[in-house]
Amino acid sequence: MYTVKQLSELAGVSIRTLHHYDEIELLRPSKVGANGYRYYDDAAVLRLQQILFYREIGLELLQIKEILDSPDFDLL
Repeated sequence: MYTVKQLSELAGVSIRTLHHYDEIELLRPSKVGANGYRYYDDAAVLRLQQILFYREIGLELLQIKEILDSPDFDLL
């Protein structure tokens, strides 16, 4: 599990970006501790990698959410 800070450093994005992704339900934490801290597992790291890929090619966040949440989405 990664904390928000660890994940932000690993991915090269700001903590605020991860909080925003949570707010718009693009990248939800895998677990929220009793203290309110967000924790991310390997599946969340993979989803963040996909989000960053789609951002790199110019898609907007809502478009990315639609793609990743689509029942037809195939990671391969």
